This record gives sequence, structure tokens and C-alpha cells, in this order.
Amino acid sequence: MDLWVDGGKIVIEIKVAPAIEAVHKAQAISYLKVTDADLAIVVNYGGPVLEDQRLPNFLRDRQPEFVWQQDGQSLREVLLYPDLVNALQRVCHCVHFTLGPGFLHQVYRRATMIELRHSGLSYRYLKRLPVEYEGQLLGHEDVRLILIEDRVLLATFALKGAADAMPNRLRARLRQLGLELGILANFHGTRLVITPVRLG
Repeated sequence: MDLWVDGGKIVIEIKVAPAIEAVHKAQAISYLKVTDADLAIVVNYGGPVLEDQRLPNFLRDRQPEFVWQQDGQSLREVLLYPDLVNALQRVCHCVHFTLGPGFLHQVYRRATMIELRHSGLSYRYLKRLPVEYEGQLLGHEDVRLILIEDRVLLATFALKGAADAMPNRLRARLRQLGLELGILANFHGTRLVITPVRLG
């Protein structure tokens, strides 16, 4: 968050955008959830006039519980490992429900690993992978991926516009690790976006 003032009672989120958007308000609400501040103020300097919105913390009075309900059109029907994919969707949706938008990539990644542990799913956090050429090791590359049950590679991030190259990069990692399925989970917006990536 940008500013936390008055002894932690007020969160101020500063933006430079054409207007205050729904995702900006959702981000401020996320900060209210984790800080328990009384008020969030979104201030936007990007429009023709200064714009601000006050968001009181009504979250204290209502604490909705996360309930996972798989829909009929879920990824489960079109991917390998349907039960594992359903469990991964539940994990990612639970993290997004709990935190909301507005945090850095590593916050969602760490929260996802915590939720994987709570769900009883085994995983390995891959920080670096070797880079080889014709059987010769050239060095190592930082990757920050989560390998779940040695079957599915998960990339968690929070980007406004997910780059078109991301699926291709994940496919390259799948080939490197001898896997068939990867999942991109974008936590940026008010709605979690999960994209399957398969080889072949």
C-alpha cells in the first residue's frame, strides 16, 4: 500500500490513471482486509481533476467464508488430471478470495504454497532451472514456479495485461521438465484468471 496513516487507521492508495477503476477500489478493500484499518481512501491524480473515493471498512461486520463450487464448464473437463486440476483451482480461488487484488506476485505465490499445504497437496518450489545447449550446462535461470504432485507446473503472478509470451515460456518449462500440463494463475484483477497450458 502507498500510505498507512493515523496510527494504522487509514489506508491511502495513490493512483495515476484516467479514472478510479473497480480494480483500484478492490485493491484498497484488500488492504482493509489485511490491515483492519478503519478507512481506505483511493486518490487519483491522473484525471483532469483530483479524484478521491472513501471506502469504510465494512468487512469487520461480515466475514464471508470461502466456498468452492466447481462449475460445469471448469478446466476439470478439458485437462489432464481432473481431480488435481479441480484441487488447484480451489486453492487459487481461495487465495484470491482471501487476499483480493493488489498485492505483488510473491505474496500470491507464498499464499498459494500455504494453501497447497493446507489442502494436503505436495509441491516443490522451483526457483532456478538449468539452461543447457546440446547437453552442455550454460548456467541457471530464475523461474519462480510451483511443481504440484510432480505433474502440474503452476505459475502465479499479478499482471494487468498478461503477456502473450507467458504460455510459450511455460510450454518451454514443461518441455524442460518432461511435463504435459501447466497452469497460469493471474491474481491481478477483481476476478482470478486461470489459463491452462498443454504441450502438443
